[in-house]
Amino acid sequence: MRAPLLLSLLVGRARALSALQPAAARRLRELRRLEGEHARLVEARDKVAARVVRKELNALRRAAPGGDGVACRVATFYGFAPVAEPPAVAARLRARLEAEGDVVGTVSVAAEGFNGALAVADGRGGLAEALHGGAPELWPTVGAAAACLNWDVEPVDGAPFHRLLVKAKKRALVDGFDEPLDWDDCGEALGAAAWDAELRGADATLLDVRNAYETAAGTFAGATPLDTATFVETWPRLDAALADKPKDEPVYMFCTGGIRCVKAGAYVKQKLGFEHVKRLDQGIVGYERWRDGEGGDSLFEGDNFVFDKRADPDAESPS
Repeated sequence: MRAPLLLSLLVGRARALSALQPAAARRLRELRRLEGEHARLVEARDKVAARVVRKELNALRRAAPGGDGVACRVATFYGFAPVAEPPAVAARLRARLEAEGDVVGTVSVAAEGFNGALAVADGRGGLAEALHGGAPELWPTVGAAAACLNWDVEPVDGAPFHRLLVKAKKRALVDGFDEPLDWDDCGEALGAAAWDAELRGADATLLDVRNAYETAAGTFAGATPLDTATFVETWPRLDAALADKPKDEPVYMFCTGGIRCVKAGAYVKQKLGFEHVKRLDQGIVGYERWRDGEGGDSLFEGDNFVFDKRADPDAESPS
């Protein structure tokens, strides 16, 4: 690609951080400057100088973005429903979010649904309107988009993402299956209040459907960890965890934001044959938000690990 053309394509991307966080905007401008300089040197066939700039560019990409005191809020969201032409939907949604000028994060759009995490300046409205406007096939109304947003309890200092990435993917959440299960048949979604009450009232089979490093940060009292390194390892761990359990025994499960429990719940019901699968709606994020409003003793012990500096576009999931 010719350097002038590359630079013209990069200009629009810089707007995505400009209003959100000056430090992040400066970082993005420097990234774009180095990318343009590298393209110019490659075109000029100056291999030595291009290699030096490429090294500097890679170092900046690996570095975590700094905060500058701007408080931001993060919302995760997901949904499972057939999506026609995910690349076209992703392109329109990306254009709308970029036009907002102060939205950063990641969104994956796949034939099976969508999955994302976005950050905006604390107190800024309009994210639901932007989602609906950019992809009405995913969110038919502003109300549907607003209901989908699962906001973190507390704001974070500075943007927790490097940039805005909206991409079409094979799966909204990578699961390792050749053919998807029926994600609508994934068990009963319990709101935070019902979840809290049921766990306090029974000696339940409770599964932590997250990775080992997340469980190490904090978990619900009495939960059985799956100790996975990635979500793809979940299925044999579920087989082992439930091998000796009666099929009519209730199975409770939770994750960070809820999306992993949709797929895990579908597996436990459809592949393992358990009749009563219950999952925490909106995950630990939703439970902590409810508990913060209600007060009282939390059943969750420790910290909720979130994919912050959720900057890796290939990170497994923000949910």
